Amino acid sequence: MTATTMDQAATAWPAVERLAKQAREAGADLLVLPEAVYPAYWLESVERYMQADIERSAAVLARFSKIAAAHRLWLVAGFVEEADGKLYNSAAVIDRSGKLVGTARKNFLWGSDHRWFAPGDAMSVFDTEFGRLGVLICADARVPEIPATLVHDGAELIVQPTAWVNISKVRRTYRNIQPDFLIRARAIEFGVPFVCCSKSGREGTVLEYVGQSLIASADGRVQAQAALGGEELIAAEISPCRPKRLRISPEQRERLLSRSPAYEASRPGGKCGVKVKLIAEGLESQLRAAGARVVRLPAAELDGFAAVRCAALDGVQVVVAEGRLADDTIARARAAENRVFVITASDRAWRVIDPDGTVAWRQGDWSDAVELDLATADLKQFTPETDMWRQRRVECYRFA
Repeated sequence: MTATTMDQAATAWPAVERLAKQAREAGADLLVLPEAVYPAYWLESVERYMQADIERSAAVLARFSKIAAAHRLWLVAGFVEEADGKLYNSAAVIDRSGKLVGTARKNFLWGSDHRWFAPGDAMSVFDTEFGRLGVLICADARVPEIPATLVHDGAELIVQPTAWVNISKVRRTYRNIQPDFLIRARAIEFGVPFVCCSKSGREGTVLEYVGQSLIASADGRVQAQAALGGEELIAAEISPCRPKRLRISPEQRERLLSRSPAYEASRPGGKCGVKVKLIAEGLESQLRAAGARVVRLPAAELDGFAAVRCAALDGVQVVVAEGRLADDTIARARAAENRVFVITASDRAWRVIDPDGTVAWRQGDWSDAVELDLATADLKQFTPETDMWRQRRVECYRFA
């Protein structure tokens, strides 16, 4: 959906009606709409949201219910929820009859979310006619414990109302790790389909979105994807399925659910030049000599999130994954979700992946050396307001 500002909030409703009609005509069972469909993602302020021209959450839910019933669709749509004197970034799950099945609240708040929203305190899975439906909202997908909890609770399909913000620093280019690689990695790791609906365009001069809503099958194949801009309905047939068994040892589970604080560097690391051609003979010794905190893991350990997550909680800056990987999708996810360097070390395809998930070097690149700025692996803030470790909600996580 094309983004709206607070002053344009009313224009969201004709767009929702139009897309619901298109979805019905396409034979859809389930329609997923973006995060904060109404009134906007950028609320400006709590005071602006509370002004008389903005519909209250009860009225918004009533509208969604009417639309779902009129078009005989299951509907998942993002909205601003008012409850207990707080605002939540939430998503409503509504059945074909227009009945509100439940709501999910964004747990991992991102950037401006902190200005007006309270974090959710639960993970949400709902029974539907086509299986158990897990719901996460936007940045929740960046925290592996959240989808892990959803599949632990039986999710056979995960949907994501979202507003993927463009983080590219280059004008007229677009980048966001979720459509780039993270959603495919999540589908592969947990073995369930993902349906993600984003926004496109801008909200005034504040935010720009990357569009690219996508539907991914349980094996990570993108079955449909929207363009960067404009309004577009994408559709695909998916099969909700039993998720993969989580790859977590008892020791890892204990660490992941511990309230013990994560390692905090006393001072940022310095830059470390690494001769990549010497990986086989002494990469770890080079890194440690430069002051890096390093762990070596079999590449197969990257298939589950737990091993790298535990290492990162204990302060590791560089993970050396030894062995073949089918591609770099999962390795990029491990680097980005933990803000660590991942070096994949095999006899055929060496890669160095930065803490933002960028493949910084591949075997065969013109240079035989890559410089690692270890300070970036000690910086655990995705944004100035979004702290990776301090926002962990271990009381909400469940996995065996």
